[in-house]
Amino acid sequence: MSTSRPLETGWLPDTPVGDTLLRRFLFSQAEVNEITAGATGGRAERTDDVVLADSGTPVPYLNQAILTRPLVGAGDAVLDLIDEFFEGVTRPTTLLSMWPTPDLSRQGWNLAGHPAMVARAPAPIDFRSPSDVEVREAETAHDFAVAERVAIEGYPMAEAADLPPGSLFPTTLPDMGLTVRLGLLEGTPVGVGNVHVSNGVVNLCLGATLPEARRRGVWESLVWSRVAEEPTFPSVAYTSDYSRPGFLRMGFLPITRFTLWFR
Repeated sequence: MSTSRPLETGWLPDTPVGDTLLRRFLFSQAEVNEITAGATGGRAERTDDVVLADSGTPVPYLNQAILTRPLVGAGDAVLDLIDEFFEGVTRPTTLLSMWPTPDLSRQGWNLAGHPAMVARAPAPIDFRSPSDVEVREAETAHDFAVAERVAIEGYPMAEAADLPPGSLFPTTLPDMGLTVRLGLLEGTPVGVGNVHVSNGVVNLCLGATLPEARRRGVWESLVWSRVAEEPTFPSVAYTSDYSRPGFLRMGFLPITRFTLWFR
């Protein structure tokens, strides 16, 4: 029997993270989930097949399983691992796959959609924020509380509306590798953008603007400020179809669509 290594698929357990941009993004996003779970007092686990995080909050995107390889079918054993991790958890959870999946409705999952990954290669930035827009990092407990409230109302995250300050954006996030930025319009915080730099990418991992402040340059200013975090790395994000046009106008390219399940 041959014991040689299988042909490289890009998704073997020992495939280098830097093998493709998609693989870099996957492990960067998995780290974002692990950081958030750790900061909020939740749980996280990794196997060769999946990265699991439970933030302990009612926000489904923060209680997530990210597959690190394609499913081989609706009976794939990794789905049992996911069930075991979330056993007894009554909070909403999500499952994110970089690839199309079989129908998982019999396993209790509901198809939430197909968000797109967008990416921008390192390149000079030719942008100046409008004079009434300012971007700055969250530093104080008050900053984080304000950023959290903007995210809840701007995203929106109705399920988190009644949570006490610090439930989603603890002040420990920067120490763990996730930077939170506030976008201000005429001195008032109206936008938020999170960024995580790892695995060779700048991951724009959350962005939200209050409805009354949209189309004023705040969201775009927050994007460029995060792209500049590490100008020698490509910038990546996964986005809904609402934000996708804005990314494309800024020179990002649509790379692929993911599969997102909700339970």
